[in-house]
Amino acid sequence: MFASDYHKAFAGFSGDSIINVDETGMTYDMPPHAIWSVCGGTAKIASGEKHSYRMTAVLGARANGEKLPILFIMRGMPGGAIEANEFESYPLGHHYAVQESAWMDSQVWAMYLRKVLKPQVREPSVLLLDNFDPHVSKEGVKIAIEEAGCVVAAIPPNATSAVQSLDVGVMAPFKRHLRSLWLEEDLIEGGDSEEDVDLMTVPAQQKRLVMIHRAIKAWARISPEEIRRSFAKAIFILLMFY
Repeated sequence: MFASDYHKAFAGFSGDSIINVDETGMTYDMPPHAIWSVCGGTAKIASGEKHSYRMTAVLGARANGEKLPILFIMRGMPGGAIEANEFESYPLGHHYAVQESAWMDSQVWAMYLRKVLKPQVREPSVLLLDNFDPHVSKEGVKIAIEEAGCVVAAIPPNATSAVQSLDVGVMAPFKRHLRSLWLEEDLIEGGDSEEDVDLMTVPAQQKRLVMIHRAIKAWARISPEEIRRSFAKAIFILLMFY
């Protein structure tokens, strides 16, 4: 049913007007699933990946292979010290938000639609989203349509991993690039467990900046062809099986 409705409603849209947006969590410590020691040296194994500092990257791309700027969501108090003292030092060309759990909520999603997506929309577009509550809320859909010029196409919950383009062929290589970049970095020492981390210590500030730069580099390594293939595969599966 969804495939039929999608095809009827959006068949006339070109590749540069079909957009998929999705979130992914990141941690400061991101070792590969298997780490081998180098002869004469030691493997780089960070302590406490379970409690590593974390943030969320909101990725967006068009079906023609174009990538949107990243929105980084950091853990902290909205309107607090991180925004006041650090945002101006972060790389230009991307966007930043603070949320108490470092995750997407309705307020951050509204900010994404207005500050990140809207300036990127050149013509009426389709916004493919999973069924995460902020994405499909009445407020979110209204902002997408009335302010950003996008029709929201919500993917059924049981189909997200198969037909959401970023899930199909982009998130996995993005995470691989994050892990390989982590191996190249110097480890920043300093406790950062969820229970007792001081978010304004020098190590915490350094880790935020390192994670932002790491994600920007990883996103740059995703090629337009990878994105186009991912969209093509997702839409094919969508039309064949849903």
